[in-house]
Amino acid sequence: MAVSYLWEPCMLGITLLGYAALATGAYLNRRKRLRLSEDSKAMSECERCSVDFAHRLVPTVTVPEYRFRGMHLKMSSMRIEFENLSVKLKSNKKCILEGVTGEFRPKRVAAIMGPSGAGKTTFMNALCGRAYYGTTTGSIRINGQTSSIAAIKPLRGFVPQDDIVHEHLTVREQLYYSARLRNAEGTPPAMINNIVEDVLNVMQLLDVQHSLVGDVEKRGISGGQRKRVNIGLELAARPTILMLDEPTNGLDASTALEIIRSVKRLTAIGMTVVMVVHQPRYSLFTLFDDLLLLGLGGQTVYLGQREGALPYFRSLGFQMPQHENPADWFMDVISGIVKNEKNPTLQPKTLANAWAEFVTNVMADDVESALGAEGPGLDAFAFSKALDAKLCSAGFRDRDVLSPEQLADFLEFLHVKKPADAAWEQLMDRMGFQDGFISRQRLTSFLHGLTFSFSQDAGKYVEDFTSSEASGTSKETSISDSISDIPGKKLGRRGRFCIQYPILLHQNSIRWARDWKHKLISTVLTIFTAAVFGQTCIDKLIPENILCPLKINISHLAIGLVCGVVSLHIFGADRPLFWRESASGVGVPAFYLARVTVSLFDVFAGCYLYTLVWMCSSKAPCSFWLWLVSFRMTAVVASAVGILMSTLVPKQNSTLATAVLLLVMGGALSEPQVIAEVEGLSTALAFLSPFTWTSGENYMELIAVSGGEEAVDYYAVMIVEGYKKVLLCLGGSTLGYVTLAYIFCSLFAILALVFGYLGLRFSHRGKQA
Repeated sequence: MAVSYLWEPCMLGITLLGYAALATGAYLNRRKRLRLSEDSKAMSECERCSVDFAHRLVPTVTVPEYRFRGMHLKMSSMRIEFENLSVKLKSNKKCILEGVTGEFRPKRVAAIMGPSGAGKTTFMNALCGRAYYGTTTGSIRINGQTSSIAAIKPLRGFVPQDDIVHEHLTVREQLYYSARLRNAEGTPPAMINNIVEDVLNVMQLLDVQHSLVGDVEKRGISGGQRKRVNIGLELAARPTILMLDEPTNGLDASTALEIIRSVKRLTAIGMTVVMVVHQPRYSLFTLFDDLLLLGLGGQTVYLGQREGALPYFRSLGFQMPQHENPADWFMDVISGIVKNEKNPTLQPKTLANAWAEFVTNVMADDVESALGAEGPGLDAFAFSKALDAKLCSAGFRDRDVLSPEQLADFLEFLHVKKPADAAWEQLMDRMGFQDGFISRQRLTSFLHGLTFSFSQDAGKYVEDFTSSEASGTSKETSISDSISDIPGKKLGRRGRFCIQYPILLHQNSIRWARDWKHKLISTVLTIFTAAVFGQTCIDKLIPENILCPLKINISHLAIGLVCGVVSLHIFGADRPLFWRESASGVGVPAFYLARVTVSLFDVFAGCYLYTLVWMCSSKAPCSFWLWLVSFRMTAVVASAVGILMSTLVPKQNSTLATAVLLLVMGGALSEPQVIAEVEGLSTALAFLSPFTWTSGENYMELIAVSGGEEAVDYYAVMIVEGYKKVLLCLGGSTLGYVTLAYIFCSLFAILALVFGYLGLRFSHRGKQA
């Protein structure tokens, strides 16, 4: 049956268009980075000018270091209460956390401390529903309602101990995609940009916002900056409670202190911060509001205000030496290193009992003071008086409105440096200029707004919310009121996929453009493989040569191994990243298909390159398309096998597993001599191997266009009959070998991809919680 390849140029056009789209996206993204740099610079300069303006008018005014514009929390405040929280290991039923009871209050930083093995991380995991390795008992209440933090995942941010980030993306891109994926559908782009700017400022990442994060091989940002990005990914989701597992681990004391200071600033907007910390320095320890000390066996030794810990241990008879770091001393007491001279019977094992007797006296009954609003240092009247006095001194006594030129003169009078043109335009918009003028009242309102944690600006640079300061100062709200606004709840899985897939596709296109070294190496190896295997096929790709089916089979095995091994990087090294994103609400289908879609263009391009070089080296007869069709089927199937192995097999074994599986299918089950002798079970195994269909179709089509079966070497007749016996065993002679091969290879590739998806989704489920 004659085969038409007229549609093959269409496939080539689709591949070229895909590559053009990926390259264009990378170029536009680079242009966007330059514009965002200018916008960030203008925003910073505008903020500096505003703060300087306020201080020149009222030197005693207290202005926040940074005013948030996008970080309005999804829930106004969150109180976490837990009672008799315990965890037993599933493996040996050992209790590693026992009867922890207490609460974490809004707008406060709570630290969880204890010696190694005390169950600090286990307690954090139990709160978040991530203690998959054990059985968790006890109750958790959120704002008085029985629930779990896992049930309100979009309201919770969990920062793992390891810095799991996108290595091929810049700092800003990381935060941008996190904000896009984890905020409500329909969030305006301006709001997303405000959120990213807030995170960059509060985590002190503005200077490296366009730097690649990098990895061990390719140096990027520093370790401390990488830790900030790790935290910033969660902040971009605007969580109401932020939980951090040892955020200072591996950092020097100064960097650790700066990071905790940055995190503490988030309490001003109502965020509850809970972190596991290991032996902090004293200056860092003083930043904590509350303290949970866990002793041996995972029992509570102390839970309350940080200032009350030292008096409590002193009441038990312990004496702390002068100039000792309380944080280190507490660990020594809990570990039994410090002896109790007044009460020798009080041992580390009995500290939990001592706390249980004392607990009713240390729990605060009135916590409303912790929830109160942080009012501004001065009211609007004070700014109005100061503004009137300065305007009179500057010669604007009788003017109720000011033009931009007059405002610039006024700033010069106050010795405030006028910002650049872009920042000046932004400043006027924030102040609320209308028709080219601003009133004294509006200027007073702008200056007074500088004293709040959230921006009170009048212009387009701030989204219109019901109350800018309400997000951080209102009292606790019910979970049901906030859960209605959780992203994805209204849309369902299909709707969430339709939103997340384009975002992840764009993200992966940027990763694709930056991974050029990997592609260069893969391209060189593909060319080398095609040239070497093509050279061995010279004068043998004719039906009259008995080695023809063997050389075709080996050439298919070569491209299969190349594509299979190359596809391992799609998921293999990034599974921890997937676990984090899945735990954050990113849909598995969107994550999986976005990566497969982008990688598919590389597979197609690799097929064209391999076929072209192989044909030139082997001097193969027949058309380019005859060889391309069969090689492409092999490449797609082998890539699907590589993806499957990358999701199921550990990274260190995935290369060997892929190579062995492809060698068995292509070198053992589909070897021409085996095909010639197929009987019984070997027939079934050969039928199930995709290499039988691709190399068999290739060989049979070569025979068809090269004189028919009469031209086949006498000793190869059994091979031809073997291929016909396997490929036509289901009565498919009317469809032709190409169509049959397409059908079988498509089914095999789809099944491999489906099982790869299931492996990604259902393996390590506990790490996706």
